Amino acid sequence: MHNFTCKDLSKSSSAISGHIGVDTCLVLQYHRVASLCFDPLQLAVEPYHFEKQIEYLAQNFNVISIDEMKHHLETSRPFRERTVVVTFDGGYTDVLYTAKEVLERFEVFATVFASSANIIEGGQFWWQELEDFLIANHFEGQLELEIDCQLYKWPLVTQLDRFRAYDDLYSILSDKTPSEQRIIIDQITKSLELHAEELDNYRTVNAQELRALTEGGLVTIGGHTHSYVKLASLPKWQQIEEVSKNKNVLEEVLGHNIKYFSYPFGNDNSYTVETISVLEDIGFSLACGNSYGTVSVTGQTNRYELPRVKVGNWNPFTFYRFLKRFFD
Repeated sequence: MHNFTCKDLSKSSSAISGHIGVDTCLVLQYHRVASLCFDPLQLAVEPYHFEKQIEYLAQNFNVISIDEMKHHLETSRPFRERTVVVTFDGGYTDVLYTAKEVLERFEVFATVFASSANIIEGGQFWWQELEDFLIANHFEGQLELEIDCQLYKWPLVTQLDRFRAYDDLYSILSDKTPSEQRIIIDQITKSLELHAEELDNYRTVNAQELRALTEGGLVTIGGHTHSYVKLASLPKWQQIEEVSKNKNVLEEVLGHNIKYFSYPFGNDNSYTVETISVLEDIGFSLACGNSYGTVSVTGQTNRYELPRVKVGNWNPFTFYRFLKRFFD
Protein backbone atom coordinates (compact mmCIF):
# COMPACT_ATOMS: atom_id res chain seq x y z
CA MET A 1 0.00 0.00 0.00
CA HIS A 2 1.07 3.63 -0.47
CA ASN A 3 2.53 5.57 2.46
CA PHE A 4 0.86 8.93 1.86
CA THR A 5 2.20 12.21 3.18
CA CYS A 6 -0.09 15.15 3.95
CA LYS A 7 0.86 16.62 0.58
CA ASP A 8 0.00 13.33 -1.13
CA LEU A 9 -3.41 13.20 0.54
CA SER A 10 -4.25 16.71 -0.57
CA LYS A 11 -3.28 15.92 -4.13
CA SER A 12 -5.14 12.59 -4.09
CA SER A 13 -8.36 14.11 -2.77
CA SER A 14 -8.64 16.68 -5.53
CA ALA A 15 -7.65 14.20 -8.23
CA ILE A 16 -10.15 11.54 -7.15
CA SER A 17 -12.95 13.99 -6.28
CA GLY A 18 -13.03 13.02 -2.63
CA HIS A 19 -13.37 9.51 -1.26
CA ILE A 20 -16.98 8.81 -2.19
CA GLY A 21 -17.66 5.09 -2.34
CA VAL A 22 -18.96 3.64 -5.61
CA ASP A 23 -19.81 0.09 -6.56
CA THR A 24 -17.55 -0.41 -9.60
CA CYS A 25 -13.94 -0.43 -10.71
CA LEU A 26 -12.35 -0.72 -14.15
CA VAL A 27 -9.83 -3.45 -15.01
CA LEU A 28 -7.37 -2.39 -17.72
CA GLN A 29 -5.70 -4.91 -20.03
CA TYR A 30 -2.23 -4.46 -21.50
CA HIS A 31 -0.07 -7.04 -23.29
CA ARG A 32 3.19 -5.47 -24.37
CA VAL A 33 5.15 -2.26 -23.82
CA ALA A 34 7.35 -2.04 -26.89
CA SER A 35 7.91 -0.35 -30.25
CA LEU A 36 7.23 -3.04 -32.86
CA CYS A 37 7.58 -3.12 -36.63
CA PHE A 38 4.40 -5.06 -37.37
CA ASP A 39 2.11 -5.89 -34.40
CA PRO A 40 -0.90 -7.10 -36.46
CA LEU A 41 -2.96 -7.83 -33.35
CA GLN A 42 -2.21 -4.39 -31.85
CA LEU A 43 -0.88 -5.84 -28.61
CA ALA A 44 1.77 -3.20 -27.91
CA VAL A 45 1.72 0.22 -26.30
CA GLU A 46 4.86 2.21 -27.08
CA PRO A 47 7.04 2.94 -24.01
CA TYR A 48 6.53 6.71 -24.15
CA HIS A 49 2.74 6.38 -24.31
CA PHE A 50 2.76 3.74 -21.56
CA GLU A 51 4.75 6.00 -19.26
CA LYS A 52 2.33 8.88 -19.81
CA GLN A 53 -0.69 6.60 -19.30
CA ILE A 54 0.66 5.27 -15.99
CA GLU A 55 1.55 8.77 -14.85
CA TYR A 56 -2.01 9.90 -15.66
CA LEU A 57 -3.48 6.97 -13.72
CA ALA A 58 -1.23 7.57 -10.71
CA GLN A 59 -2.16 11.25 -10.52
CA ASN A 60 -5.88 10.99 -11.19
CA PHE A 61 -7.11 7.52 -10.19
CA ASN A 62 -7.15 5.12 -7.28
CA VAL A 63 -5.03 2.23 -8.64
CA ILE A 64 -5.42 -0.88 -6.47
CA SER A 65 -3.95 -4.37 -6.51
CA ILE A 66 -5.90 -7.40 -7.63
CA ASP A 67 -5.79 -8.62 -4.01
CA GLU A 68 -7.60 -5.47 -2.91
CA MET A 69 -10.16 -5.82 -5.71
CA LYS A 70 -10.83 -9.40 -4.56
CA HIS A 71 -11.33 -8.16 -0.99
CA HIS A 72 -13.91 -5.63 -2.21
CA LEU A 73 -15.78 -8.35 -4.09
CA GLU A 74 -15.77 -10.67 -1.08
CA THR A 75 -16.96 -8.03 1.38
CA SER A 76 -19.14 -5.91 -0.97
CA ARG A 77 -17.25 -2.88 0.33
CA PRO A 78 -17.60 0.01 -2.16
CA PHE A 79 -14.60 1.15 -4.16
CA ARG A 80 -13.31 4.70 -4.01
CA GLU A 81 -14.20 6.82 -6.99
CA ARG A 82 -12.10 6.29 -10.12
CA THR A 83 -10.70 2.93 -9.06
CA VAL A 84 -8.75 0.90 -11.62
CA VAL A 85 -6.77 -2.34 -11.71
CA VAL A 86 -3.86 -2.75 -14.17
CA THR A 87 -3.22 -6.14 -15.81
CA PHE A 88 -0.91 -7.60 -18.47
CA ASP A 89 -1.49 -10.78 -20.49
CA GLY A 90 1.16 -13.11 -21.88
CA GLY A 91 4.20 -12.53 -19.66
CA TYR A 92 6.39 -10.75 -22.22
CA THR A 93 9.89 -9.71 -21.19
CA ASP A 94 9.24 -6.06 -21.96
CA VAL A 95 6.87 -5.96 -18.97
CA LEU A 96 9.94 -6.69 -16.81
CA TYR A 97 12.52 -4.62 -18.66
CA THR A 98 10.38 -1.63 -19.67
CA ALA A 99 7.05 -1.50 -17.82
CA LYS A 100 8.21 -2.48 -14.32
CA GLU A 101 10.43 0.57 -13.86
CA VAL A 102 7.51 2.85 -14.78
CA LEU A 103 5.14 1.03 -12.42
CA GLU A 104 7.68 1.35 -9.60
CA ARG A 105 8.36 5.02 -10.26
CA PHE A 106 4.66 5.86 -9.97
CA GLU A 107 3.91 3.19 -7.33
CA VAL A 108 1.24 1.48 -9.44
CA PHE A 109 0.14 -2.09 -8.76
CA ALA A 110 -0.20 -4.54 -11.65
CA THR A 111 -0.97 -8.20 -12.30
CA VAL A 112 0.83 -10.22 -14.99
CA PHE A 113 -1.04 -13.26 -16.28
CA ALA A 114 1.63 -15.64 -17.58
CA SER A 115 1.49 -18.77 -19.69
CA SER A 116 3.99 -21.40 -18.61
CA ALA A 117 5.07 -23.48 -21.65
CA ASN A 118 7.66 -20.92 -22.73
CA ILE A 119 9.01 -20.71 -19.17
CA ILE A 120 10.01 -24.36 -19.52
CA GLU A 121 10.74 -24.71 -23.24
CA GLY A 122 11.47 -21.22 -24.55
CA GLY A 123 10.06 -20.36 -27.97
CA GLN A 124 7.27 -18.01 -28.95
CA PHE A 125 3.52 -18.04 -29.38
CA TRP A 126 2.09 -19.51 -32.59
CA TRP A 127 0.57 -16.24 -33.87
CA GLN A 128 4.00 -14.63 -33.70
CA GLU A 129 5.43 -17.37 -35.87
CA LEU A 130 2.57 -16.63 -38.27
CA GLU A 131 3.60 -12.97 -38.23
CA ASP A 132 7.20 -13.83 -39.12
CA PHE A 133 6.26 -16.03 -42.08
CA LEU A 134 3.24 -14.19 -43.47
CA ILE A 135 3.65 -10.49 -42.65
CA ALA A 136 7.35 -9.80 -42.04
CA ASN A 137 8.46 -12.28 -44.71
CA HIS A 138 9.37 -11.18 -48.26
CA PHE A 139 8.98 -14.67 -49.73
CA GLU A 140 6.80 -14.69 -52.87
CA GLY A 141 4.89 -17.74 -54.03
CA GLN A 142 2.00 -19.80 -52.74
CA LEU A 143 1.26 -21.44 -49.42
CA GLU A 144 -0.52 -24.81 -49.50
CA LEU A 145 -1.62 -26.52 -46.30
CA GLU A 146 -3.66 -29.58 -45.50
CA ILE A 147 -5.90 -28.89 -42.52
CA ASP A 148 -8.57 -31.35 -41.38
CA CYS A 149 -8.20 -33.34 -44.61
CA GLN A 150 -8.88 -30.22 -46.68
CA LEU A 151 -6.36 -28.47 -48.94
CA TYR A 152 -6.03 -24.70 -48.46
CA LYS A 153 -4.13 -22.42 -50.86
CA TRP A 154 -3.02 -18.82 -50.34
CA PRO A 155 -1.08 -16.75 -52.88
CA LEU A 156 1.71 -14.75 -51.21
CA VAL A 157 2.59 -12.04 -53.71
CA THR A 158 1.07 -8.77 -52.52
CA GLN A 159 0.71 -7.32 -49.05
CA LEU A 160 -3.03 -7.92 -49.31
CA ASP A 161 -2.33 -11.61 -49.98
CA ARG A 162 -0.21 -11.84 -46.84
CA PHE A 163 -2.77 -10.08 -44.67
CA ARG A 164 -5.54 -12.38 -45.91
CA ALA A 165 -3.44 -15.49 -45.26
CA TYR A 166 -2.55 -14.30 -41.76
CA ASP A 167 -6.15 -13.40 -40.97
CA ASP A 168 -7.50 -16.75 -42.22
CA LEU A 169 -4.88 -18.82 -40.42
CA TYR A 170 -5.23 -16.86 -37.19
CA SER A 171 -8.96 -17.69 -37.17
CA ILE A 172 -8.31 -21.36 -37.94
CA LEU A 173 -5.52 -21.82 -35.40
CA SER A 174 -7.36 -20.01 -32.60
CA ASP A 175 -9.81 -22.91 -32.34
CA LYS A 176 -7.22 -25.71 -32.48
CA THR A 177 -5.57 -27.65 -29.68
CA PRO A 178 -1.87 -26.99 -28.97
CA SER A 179 -0.79 -30.16 -30.83
CA GLU A 180 -2.95 -29.27 -33.85
CA GLN A 181 -1.53 -25.74 -33.87
CA ARG A 182 2.00 -27.14 -33.83
CA ILE A 183 1.32 -29.42 -36.80
CA ILE A 184 0.00 -26.52 -38.88
CA ILE A 185 2.83 -24.17 -37.89
CA ASP A 186 5.38 -26.87 -38.76
CA GLN A 187 3.77 -27.23 -42.19
CA ILE A 188 4.14 -23.48 -42.75
CA THR A 189 7.76 -23.50 -41.57
CA LYS A 190 8.64 -26.32 -43.98
CA SER A 191 6.74 -24.75 -46.89
CA LEU A 192 8.10 -21.20 -46.79
CA GLU A 193 11.58 -19.76 -46.79
CA LEU A 194 11.99 -16.89 -44.35
CA HIS A 195 13.34 -13.73 -46.01
CA ALA A 196 12.71 -10.93 -43.54
CA GLU A 197 14.90 -7.88 -43.00
CA GLU A 198 13.65 -7.39 -39.45
CA LEU A 199 11.62 -9.48 -37.02
CA ASP A 200 9.95 -8.26 -33.86
CA ASN A 201 11.16 -9.58 -30.50
CA TYR A 202 8.47 -11.71 -28.87
CA ARG A 203 10.33 -13.28 -25.98
CA THR A 204 8.39 -14.12 -22.82
CA VAL A 205 9.89 -14.39 -19.35
CA ASN A 206 11.89 -17.36 -18.13
CA ALA A 207 11.78 -18.61 -14.53
CA GLN A 208 14.38 -16.16 -13.23
CA GLU A 209 12.67 -13.23 -14.95
CA LEU A 210 9.26 -14.27 -13.62
CA ARG A 211 10.64 -14.12 -10.09
CA ALA A 212 12.23 -10.73 -10.84
CA LEU A 213 8.83 -9.36 -11.86
CA THR A 214 7.50 -9.89 -8.34
CA GLU A 215 10.41 -8.17 -6.58
CA GLY A 216 9.28 -5.02 -4.80
CA GLY A 217 5.73 -6.22 -4.17
CA LEU A 218 3.89 -4.20 -6.82
CA VAL A 219 3.45 -7.02 -9.36
CA THR A 220 1.26 -10.09 -8.79
CA ILE A 221 1.51 -13.14 -11.07
CA GLY A 222 -1.60 -14.92 -12.32
CA GLY A 223 -2.30 -17.93 -14.53
CA HIS A 224 -3.00 -17.93 -18.28
CA THR A 225 -3.02 -21.65 -19.33
CA HIS A 226 0.12 -23.63 -20.08
CA SER A 227 0.10 -23.26 -23.88
CA TYR A 228 -1.91 -20.03 -24.35
CA VAL A 229 -4.87 -21.85 -25.83
CA LYS A 230 -8.59 -21.13 -26.13
CA LEU A 231 -10.01 -23.33 -23.39
CA ALA A 232 -13.44 -23.61 -25.01
CA SER A 233 -11.82 -25.48 -27.91
CA LEU A 234 -10.63 -28.29 -25.59
CA PRO A 235 -12.42 -31.23 -23.96
CA LYS A 236 -12.73 -30.98 -20.18
CA TRP A 237 -9.80 -33.33 -19.44
CA GLN A 238 -7.50 -31.17 -21.55
CA GLN A 239 -8.79 -27.95 -19.96
CA ILE A 240 -7.90 -29.45 -16.59
CA GLU A 241 -4.44 -30.35 -17.90
CA GLU A 242 -3.80 -26.88 -19.34
CA VAL A 243 -4.97 -25.01 -16.24
CA SER A 244 -3.44 -27.27 -13.60
CA LYS A 245 -0.06 -27.48 -15.36
CA ASN A 246 0.02 -23.69 -15.66
CA LYS A 247 -0.75 -23.28 -11.96
CA ASN A 248 1.79 -25.92 -10.93
CA VAL A 249 4.64 -24.47 -13.01
CA LEU A 250 4.04 -20.92 -11.78
CA GLU A 251 3.80 -22.03 -8.15
CA GLU A 252 6.96 -24.11 -8.43
CA VAL A 253 8.89 -21.15 -9.88
CA LEU A 254 7.53 -18.58 -7.42
CA GLY A 255 7.12 -20.71 -4.30
CA HIS A 256 3.63 -19.50 -3.43
CA ASN A 257 -0.01 -20.02 -4.34
CA ILE A 258 -1.38 -18.61 -7.61
CA LYS A 259 -4.96 -17.42 -7.11
CA TYR A 260 -5.92 -15.41 -10.19
CA PHE A 261 -6.47 -16.32 -13.83
CA SER A 262 -7.02 -14.69 -17.21
CA TYR A 263 -8.62 -16.49 -20.18
CA PRO A 264 -6.45 -16.46 -23.33
CA PHE A 265 -8.28 -14.55 -26.08
CA GLY A 266 -10.74 -13.53 -23.35
CA ASN A 267 -13.94 -13.15 -25.34
CA ASP A 268 -17.18 -14.92 -24.42
CA ASN A 269 -16.52 -17.93 -26.68
CA SER A 270 -13.05 -18.58 -25.23
CA TYR A 271 -14.37 -20.35 -22.13
CA THR A 272 -17.50 -22.22 -20.99
CA VAL A 273 -19.43 -22.93 -17.80
CA GLU A 274 -17.36 -26.11 -17.64
CA THR A 275 -14.18 -24.02 -17.75
CA ILE A 276 -15.33 -21.99 -14.75
CA SER A 277 -15.91 -25.17 -12.74
CA VAL A 278 -12.41 -26.34 -13.70
CA LEU A 279 -10.88 -23.11 -12.40
CA GLU A 280 -12.82 -23.36 -9.13
CA ASP A 281 -11.85 -26.99 -8.61
CA ILE A 282 -8.16 -26.30 -9.26
CA GLY A 283 -8.12 -23.41 -6.81
CA PHE A 284 -8.35 -20.14 -8.73
CA SER A 285 -10.48 -17.58 -6.90
CA LEU A 286 -11.26 -15.19 -9.77
CA ALA A 287 -10.76 -14.92 -13.52
CA CYS A 288 -10.67 -12.06 -16.05
CA GLY A 289 -12.04 -12.07 -19.56
CA ASN A 290 -12.25 -9.28 -22.15
CA SER A 291 -15.93 -8.39 -22.03
CA TYR A 292 -16.45 -4.64 -22.13
CA GLY A 293 -17.52 -3.17 -18.82
CA THR A 294 -16.70 -2.59 -15.16
CA VAL A 295 -16.40 -4.85 -12.12
CA SER A 296 -19.25 -4.41 -9.64
CA VAL A 297 -19.46 -5.20 -5.91
CA THR A 298 -23.25 -5.31 -5.91
CA GLY A 299 -23.52 -8.96 -6.94
CA GLN A 300 -23.89 -8.32 -10.67
CA THR A 301 -20.37 -9.55 -11.47
CA ASN A 302 -19.40 -13.22 -11.59
CA ARG A 303 -15.90 -13.51 -10.08
CA TYR A 304 -14.94 -15.92 -12.88
CA GLU A 305 -16.14 -13.59 -15.65
CA LEU A 306 -14.64 -10.25 -14.65
CA PRO A 307 -14.82 -7.72 -17.49
CA ARG A 308 -11.70 -5.94 -18.72
CA VAL A 309 -11.01 -3.27 -21.30
CA LYS A 310 -8.00 -3.26 -23.60
CA VAL A 311 -5.76 -0.18 -23.59
CA GLY A 312 -4.49 1.07 -26.94
CA ASN A 313 -1.33 2.86 -28.01
CA TRP A 314 -2.82 6.21 -27.04
CA ASN A 315 -1.51 9.63 -26.11
CA PRO A 316 -2.69 11.02 -22.72
CA PHE A 317 -5.66 12.92 -24.14
CA THR A 318 -6.99 9.89 -26.03
CA PHE A 319 -6.49 7.84 -22.84
CA TYR A 320 -8.46 10.47 -20.91
CA ARG A 321 -11.31 10.35 -23.45
CA PHE A 322 -11.39 6.55 -23.22
CA LEU A 323 -11.53 6.49 -19.41
CA LYS A 324 -14.12 9.26 -19.39
CA ARG A 325 -16.68 6.78 -20.78
CA PHE A 326 -16.52 4.85 -17.53
CA PHE A 327 -16.03 7.53 -14.90
CA ASP A 328 -17.77 10.75 -16.02
